[in-house]
Amino acid sequence: MKRTGEIVLGVIGMILSALIALMGMLFMFAGKSEDVKPILEESLNDPTINQEGIDANMILDMMSTAGSALIIAAILGVVLGIIALIAIKGNKKPKLAGTMFIIGAVLIGVITIGFGFLPALLYLIAGIMCFARKPSFPDTNDGQIENL
Repeated sequence: MKRTGEIVLGVIGMILSALIALMGMLFMFAGKSEDVKPILEESLNDPTINQEGIDANMILDMMSTAGSALIIAAILGVVLGIIALIAIKGNKKPKLAGTMFIIGAVLIGVITIGFGFLPALLYLIAGIMCFARKPSFPDTNDGQIENL
């Protein structure tokens, strides 16, 4: 039985996880950049914004922390996706691949607090497909007809 569906979903999930890692790097860069702070302070000084307890440094720290979390989740997702793809290639170990896909889906979804919804969903679907499809067993007759 071919596992093309699981492989395609896994590859797309890995690509989206890599894009989340790039977004995390952008957040970290923005959180540590001194060029962003004046723009953020100017936005916070807008009279229409209620800024009780909000500080520009606090927002930049949160962006940097969120960037780190996104990068960690994306790296875990890509690594688990690679392990799952190696396990599913050639229909060798579909149970291991399904487990890796589902663990990757949960980790990406939880660590990114829903930001990585799409790759997590793709991994979850691929993991369920790995468990739902039963491997086909080779025909023991090899084309010969048994005498009854």
